[in-house]
Amino acid sequence: MAVLDTSILVNYYFEEICKIPHGSYNEVKIADFIENFAKEKNLRYYRDHLNNIVIYKEATIGYETHETVMLQAHMDMVNEKNKDSDHNFDHDPLDLYLEDGFISARGTTLGADDGYGVAYMLAILSDLEVKNPPLECVFTVAEEVGLDGALGLDTDVLKATRMIGLDSENEGEICTTSSGGCDVVITKKLNFIDNNNRTYTLLVKGLSGGHSGSEIHRGKANANKLATRVMYGMIKADMNIRLIEINGGLKNNAIPRECAITFTTTSELKDLQEVVNEYQEYFDEEFMVSDPDIKLELTINDKIGLQALSVEESKDIIRLLVVLKNGFVERSLVIDDLTTISLNMGVVMIENNQLKIDYLLRSPMKSAVNNLVDELEIIGEVFGAVTKAANYYPGWNYEQNSKLRDLFKNFYIQRTGNEIREVATHGGLETGIFKGKMPALDIITMGPNMADIHTPDERMEINSFINCYEILKDFIAVL
Repeated sequence: MAVLDTSILVNYYFEEICKIPHGSYNEVKIADFIENFAKEKNLRYYRDHLNNIVIYKEATIGYETHETVMLQAHMDMVNEKNKDSDHNFDHDPLDLYLEDGFISARGTTLGADDGYGVAYMLAILSDLEVKNPPLECVFTVAEEVGLDGALGLDTDVLKATRMIGLDSENEGEICTTSSGGCDVVITKKLNFIDNNNRTYTLLVKGLSGGHSGSEIHRGKANANKLATRVMYGMIKADMNIRLIEINGGLKNNAIPRECAITFTTTSELKDLQEVVNEYQEYFDEEFMVSDPDIKLELTINDKIGLQALSVEESKDIIRLLVVLKNGFVERSLVIDDLTTISLNMGVVMIENNQLKIDYLLRSPMKSAVNNLVDELEIIGEVFGAVTKAANYYPGWNYEQNSKLRDLFKNFYIQRTGNEIREVATHGGLETGIFKGKMPALDIITMGPNMADIHTPDERMEINSFINCYEILKDFIAVL
């Protein structure tokens, strides 16, 4: 039984989408649904090996000479559920319900990110009353796990010069720039030798962490950097530190909240603890506002006979980790509070006789990303480490003159009486991928009010969902 009023076309397609499992890397069924939709509507379409789909809609009479417009959304959703939920994301439809004017799914994510965008395009493609220029509706896969679909799509099948990205979460708001970036991994081969001394573990914990795109400018502490600062403090105190293990951070796009370093030394526990206490005071002062709950713990490790690195090799690794850059670098001179260059030392570990440092670099400017790679490589070479950059994705830099943005701002104020809010992100978006592949694209984004996306509390405001669709449909008619 329908939860929404499915006599409204966009509601109908949203409910249909919610019946189909479509988590990241599990988009085959929803891609089949969209392909069958194109066949039933006799619309020309393209489907690639990744299951990206493009559906083409010809211009209505009188719009044949207008510039082609691309509408774009991703098919995949984030699969998260409450611990007490028995929902199976591989097979089960979402259990939708309405509350206080919002639609949600019981116990799970809703997938309005980006189901709303998919529903908007299907409704526009099927509505014979819509007046439109030539349209290219692009449905991508695997956005939530690395923008893979957009990166893999052959844009030679597209002719658009204007793009409306349908992956936003606030009505009356448009994004104007997004960051590009790349992964950087620094490695160094290690030589372990026997150890007969007592071993210890230093644990740095209590940090707040956060996403390196949205939180990197807030001055939060990086557990990997703090742990190595403490270890370098021990070296400065003439302690013969020999490293055994490092395990810090979980993902390169997350600011690490914990780091554990296991080491051996002939120094006494009380002397080691004095250094730890000293750095606890330093960190309490430095991060009083941005990360006030940092805790340093030093414990005796019961493991005996663990091999360790030499004192000199341990010094090299600690020095390397101390001098490597991390965090906020520069902000925009055009857009207030927008970070334009950053790097996050997300993961540091010793495994398989190798040190591995995993970074994510971000900037809408490829030259800035390349410069960060160069700096890391130079530092790595000094300490005998190898630096490799991979998985570069382009950014979407702010354009001072955007005809599409100006058109939409004027249209929106005439339509609603309200001004559009311009926002920017230091995170990566599919808009940046398309801008990198199609530099002539003029881009805006739009979407309805949503909250708590990527969590089981995700919800979308129904009136906003319908209203934004009507705005999109009418705006297309004036392009």
